[in-house]
Amino acid sequence: MRYVNKSVAVVAILAVATAFGTSEALAQRDAGSKIRGEYNFYGGSANRSMRGARATSQAYRQYVRTAPQQKVNPEVARTAADAIGDYIDKAQKHMAWMRKQATASKDKATLTSLDSIDKNLAAAKKHHESLCEYCEKDDVEAKGSMQCCQEIDDSLAAAIAEHDKLMKQLAGDKSTTK
Repeated sequence: MRYVNKSVAVVAILAVATAFGTSEALAQRDAGSKIRGEYNFYGGSANRSMRGARATSQAYRQYVRTAPQQKVNPEVARTAADAIGDYIDKAQKHMAWMRKQATASKDKATLTSLDSIDKNLAAAKKHHESLCEYCEKDDVEAKGSMQCCQEIDDSLAAAIAEHDKLMKQLAGDKSTTK
């Protein structure tokens, strides 16, 4: 009898789990699911990556400005350059996922925004490559590396601004359509 009760309990649990799992799998996504779900995750991750790259670039520039006699420690320069590059790569990866979803749903407005963001991320990556050239040297040129960081920062600022507009659009924020 004891085994029968356990068997009945297991069957009941499996039936309930199957019912819940099936209903979720068959449920339709509502209009707000784009922003609450994957777009929100990947969009938020891209945002944090772009802001991380920008913050690291700004911190490096501040370090160089305050370095004694503008003598830049190559290890600090390389660490900053690596971090900036990692953040830009992550942002591009997240934006590629968003592009794949927008392409699949034929969302032209999102694709237009993504074009602008991608263009600015590509510019940031190009400036990052220039920064790496400065940082690979044993005698890091302060002025040149700061200029690269300023260009990275400018490109990221434009990408972040466009990304913020896109996320509001995806959320259905009417304030962006005035």
